[in-house]
Amino acid sequence: MNRRFDTVVIGGGIVGSSAAYYLAKAGRQVVLVEKGRINGEQSCRGLGVIGTQRRDPLEMALMLDSLDIWRGLENELGDTVGWKEQGQVSLFSNDRRRRRSEAFMAVAKQFGLTTQLLGPNEVLGLLPYPQPEGGLGALYTPADGSADQELVATAFARAAACHGAVIWENSAAHSIDIWGEVVCGVDTERGRLGCQNIVVAAGCWTSFLLKPLGIAHPSLWVRGSVGRSPVLPYDLKFAVSCDEYAYLQGPDGRLNLAAVDATVHDLMLHSRPKLLRLHQLKQKKIKLELGKPMVRSLMGDFNDFVTHRTLDPAPHFKGLKRAAAAFNADHPVIAPIQYERSWAGYMDYTPDGLPIIEAVAEPKGLYVAAGFGRNGFGIAPAVGRSISEFITMGATNRDLSPFSSQRFRHV
Repeated sequence: MNRRFDTVVIGGGIVGSSAAYYLAKAGRQVVLVEKGRINGEQSCRGLGVIGTQRRDPLEMALMLDSLDIWRGLENELGDTVGWKEQGQVSLFSNDRRRRRSEAFMAVAKQFGLTTQLLGPNEVLGLLPYPQPEGGLGALYTPADGSADQELVATAFARAAACHGAVIWENSAAHSIDIWGEVVCGVDTERGRLGCQNIVVAAGCWTSFLLKPLGIAHPSLWVRGSVGRSPVLPYDLKFAVSCDEYAYLQGPDGRLNLAAVDATVHDLMLHSRPKLLRLHQLKQKKIKLELGKPMVRSLMGDFNDFVTHRTLDPAPHFKGLKRAAAAFNADHPVIAPIQYERSWAGYMDYTPDGLPIIEAVAEPKGLYVAAGFGRNGFGIAPAVGRSISEFITMGATNRDLSPFSSQRFRHV
């Protein structure tokens, strides 16, 4: 099979699916190729929190654009995404987090956010349970929200298909073809796709796709773990985070609880010592682990894009157990958390924590949107729209130069 499209989007997470939607809506001939299933990896494995709190100021304008999209997204797509503007609370119980929270208030003022800095007594009046022992206060942003991470990317993909996009699942993109200094196609399991533009939004797999082109993508695979409780007979109405855990209660009353202190980089053959130093792992509380992923990488499990249709790493059970214990200690009126199920997902982190969003200088026609870490879910709709604007209009109304990969040119 040899078909031709205007644009090939590689990666069926929320970034790739939203880019495909906006491109198809603009009348472009688009095919979205995904090696596994749409929304199978990073985009569906977090909590689903969509917020502005503690974001880098360089991301804030794009995040506010995204919030505007989220508020009207169900009407736009004609589909359910579970959007809810329930507010976000970030508790702090030590001087380091207090100073970070106080510093963020200058950013909140600059961008007109609804964020408030609360003292201990105000936190007690806001939350329906005592805050952690020794709590000093919290950041509270009532305009932050959440969505169902299991619904959003598939909703974007369905809407893209309604506008004429072709969606290929279980169809790995093996390589990107170049003619001179311009992209000209993508070789996939189902044949070659000729095209003028290629969007690489492949999450953790982005570096593997770009390496044969001589393009370094300095991302680090980081594993995060989440557990889900049975239905709780309590209304924990805010998205809440602290040093030990973060949680968000779903509409069915079940609680998704993330193990904040159990973010892990699994050492594998493609782990680069220089890159590990650049990521300043101790500062970001990312642990290194040597285990089964290294054995699997030695056996060649990560050498191509079809061995793992869907990355499904094991949760960090000890970290989830600690998170549940900390939650139980802070919520004595709630019966001890027993997980109904748990899961993990790999996130692609860059050394400075900011994503790479750009039109690559060479080869022309290549666009990259990856390296979002844990912050990609909320910002993704605006990123997808910006990539579409790059392709359809040659520019976007937001300054995306801070997200250029050139900032890592010496890595």
